[in-house]
Amino acid sequence: MTPRLLPYSPDRDVYRLLGVSSAASSAEISAACRRLARTFHPDRNGSQRATEEMQVVNVVRQVMTDPDARARYDHERRRFHQELMRPRDSELRTWAPAETRPYRPSSTSRYLRAGLLGLRAAVAGLAPSRCRSCRTVIESEDTYCAACGTPRLTGGS
Repeated sequence: MTPRLLPYSPDRDVYRLLGVSSAASSAEISAACRRLARTFHPDRNGSQRATEEMQVVNVVRQVMTDPDARARYDHERRRFHQELMRPRDSELRTWAPAETRPYRPSSTSRYLRAGLLGLRAAVAGLAPSRCRSCRTVIESEDTYCAACGTPRLTGGS
């Protein structure tokens, strides 16, 4: 394998250079290499770097058409990205350990919550009755909604 492609680095990513996905077939890769060769061939491109760029295209074609070399390149590429995702030891030490015991509220907060739920139920009982479907207010002596005819809800829900 040529030192130009390995060790892997994102600025020399072959798939990005070719403009294909990493799951591209060999036919797609060959077509992309031909497209780059037409662009960078020294006979067609008059720039001073055309020869260097064409050498890179030739190396890429050689590596990507050989199944063993491509597998090695893909392995190094995957390994590089996995290393980026792995946290460093210094990053692991900066975080405090996670609390493992379950949360248990204090007795004061439990009494407060029960009181608030009771207050909510009392207020809901004082609210006017409403229709189940259209939610309009129904008079206390009516048992059905005048607007749609469905039975009323008790407690203002």
